[in-house]
Amino acid sequence: MLLFERQADASWLPTTVILATPRRLQGKALPGDPNRDARLAVLLRDARPPRIVDSTEQRGTFLDWVDWALNALSNGHTSWATEVVPTATVDELFQREVSR
Repeated sequence: MLLFERQADASWLPTTVILATPRRLQGKALPGDPNRDARLAVLLRDARPPRIVDSTEQRGTFLDWVDWALNALSNGHTSWATEVVPTATVDELFQREVSR
């Protein structure tokens, strides 16, 4: 998943990648913004796979979390999220999507 932040000129800056595996999330963000760092830390620390069926406690995997997060982390005004093709490591994903 790739997170964008709205800039002062109304453009979108890719800032953060989150790589999901069935068992965990890994993430990396552009350095230098304490709010961005804190947001990523909270996401990685507090994320739980979503419930597969709302009436039970049965949960999916973190791959299912991405589907949920695409909507939950996008407001269209200051933040936007999109699904991207995953890579083997979060560093490769960051290099491809953010560091271009």
